[in-house]
Amino acid sequence: MMTASPAFGAMTTCHATFYHSVGTTETEAIQPHGPGLVLMGGGTDVDEAFRWIATTVAGSRLRDAGDLVVLRASGDNDYDDYIHGLGAFHSVRTILLPPCASAVDIARAAALVSHVQSVFFAGGDQAEYVIWKGTPLAAAVQRVYDRGGVVGGTSAGLAILGTYVFDAVAGDRTHDVHTPDAVADPFEQAISFTEGFFDFPPLRGVISDTHFRVRDRFGRLAAFMARLDALHGAGNVRAIAMDARSALVVGRDGVGKLLLQGTGGRALFVRSGRPVRLERGRPLIVRGLDVVLVDRAGQRFDVRRWCGDGSEYSVDVDGERSKMYSPSDPYVAPPGAHPATPCAH
Repeated sequence: MMTASPAFGAMTTCHATFYHSVGTTETEAIQPHGPGLVLMGGGTDVDEAFRWIATTVAGSRLRDAGDLVVLRASGDNDYDDYIHGLGAFHSVRTILLPPCASAVDIARAAALVSHVQSVFFAGGDQAEYVIWKGTPLAAAVQRVYDRGGVVGGTSAGLAILGTYVFDAVAGDRTHDVHTPDAVADPFEQAISFTEGFFDFPPLRGVISDTHFRVRDRFGRLAAFMARLDALHGAGNVRAIAMDARSALVVGRDGVGKLLLQGTGGRALFVRSGRPVRLERGRPLIVRGLDVVLVDRAGQRFDVRRWCGDGSEYSVDVDGERSKMYSPSDPYVAPPGAHPATPCAH
């Protein structure tokens, strides 16, 4: 993408980096016209999602979209020129906060976020984001949404937006949780959750997942949902799972719209099934996970009322079988799928 611009202060492993803004250095005091959320599946970014942020904040493509901050715990500022070129943003600026960033750095970042109209979390490791729970920075991001701004993220930056977050804290950088691990033992010690990092009304009761089909995460998600259902009551947990090159943009009415970068993307909306077996050290068996698949750009789904476009079907996950899924490819609507429940007006 882009070359990193000079930063305020030298970059060290335990020092925050506040990159110079692309655009004007003066923040723009505008009233955003949202709120809105951007759920991006990781990998290739979706250009139209950033244009949607600008339009949602400004209320029109012809008006100034204010200031956007990119938050990240690793990497550099390669998003800044890219995002600034896609919409009428007053400025775009990256703040890099490594896990060892000081409370002073966190407070400084919070002060900057408190003046912007949109925030976007880059990818990386969600374990390095959830440590911000309860800090002034998390509160500042929440206020961006509460006052009508847009909050979004990609990959790990999406994984942190729902009520329930698979936080990757109990694992380490050499051991991610994959479907074979989670289905073989849904209580494996590398599975851990953070709850209530943020409170975005359309995502209440939701866990989100990313890179969904390419990394075969359906079985893993089924294990997460079964675990969370056991804690919070069956049927109270829902999931939104996004593929690469895909973004779900959710407006103030709670209706999400699928945006794609090229072809092959999708979003899956999953409701909990019936755990037949959820035991420590034994393979997971879950029947009747209810799935709504949207895979065409422009399709809509109301994440508050759980209705809209797409194809609906049921999936079983059985860790005792060599082929754990029924139907065999849960990421594609099977022949028996039927139209999803439309939203009543």
